[in-house]
Amino acid sequence: MFFFFFVVVAVLLFGVLCLTAFMAFQVRHSNHSAKIKPKREKASLCAVLGSGGHTTEMLDLIKHFGDEFNERTYIIADTDTISEDKAVAHEKSRNNEKFCLERIPRSREVGQSYITSVASTFHATVFAVKLIYRIRPDLVLLNGPGTCIPVALAAAFFDIIRLHDTVIIYEESICRVKKLSLSGAILYYLGMVDCLIVQWPRLKKLYPRATYIHDLEFKPTPASESNSPITSDDKKSI
Repeated sequence: MFFFFFVVVAVLLFGVLCLTAFMAFQVRHSNHSAKIKPKREKASLCAVLGSGGHTTEMLDLIKHFGDEFNERTYIIADTDTISEDKAVAHEKSRNNEKFCLERIPRSREVGQSYITSVASTFHATVFAVKLIYRIRPDLVLLNGPGTCIPVALAAAFFDIIRLHDTVIIYEESICRVKKLSLSGAILYYLGMVDCLIVQWPRLKKLYPRATYIHDLEFKPTPASESNSPITSDDKKSI
C-alpha cells in the first residue's frame, strides 16, 4: 500500500514538474523576446525541408538570410529524394561551404493513417532528439512537412530543460488559405513556436496568435520594436 502511494505521489509530482517547465517555456517565448537577428555575431540555422513545394518555399525564405546564419543544417526525411539536390544547389549558388544535410525517418507518409503515424512519429522524434542535441541550432525554421513535428518537439524539449535556447519559427505554406496544415495546427495549439507566420488574412482571423506575414513589413516604433518578432534592423540583416 505504501509503495502504491509513493508511486502515485511520484507520478503526480513529476507531472507537475513537467507542466511547470512547459508553462515556463511558453512564458519565455510568448513575448517574442527572441529575435531572428542572433545575439552573437554568428549563429546556426536548422531548416526542415519537405517534398513538393515545401522545399521551394523554405529555400526562398532562407535566401534572404545574411551571413550571420552561414552555418546551416538541412533536415530531410530519409525517403525524400529531391530536396537534397535543391539544398546543395542553393548553397553552391551562395558559395557557402558551412552547411550539412541530415536525414531522419519520415514521421508520416502521404496517405498514412493518423493512428499508425503515432508510432512512426515517435520513431522520428527519437532520431530528432539525438540530432538536435548534437547540432544545437540557434534558429529552427519550419514550414509544413510532417518531419518538422519531431524536430520542433526535440528543439522545444532542450529549451524546456534549459540545455539550449532555441528560436522556433514556423511559416505556413502559401497554399493554406482556409485553415492551418496539420503540422501548423499542432504547433499552434501546443504553443511550441516563437512565431507562426500565416500568409492570408483569413488565417490571421481564425488563429489570432499567428503573425500575418504583411505585418512584418512595417517599420516598428520604439514602443512596438520590443514586441515584434522581426525588427527593422533584423530585416536588414536577412
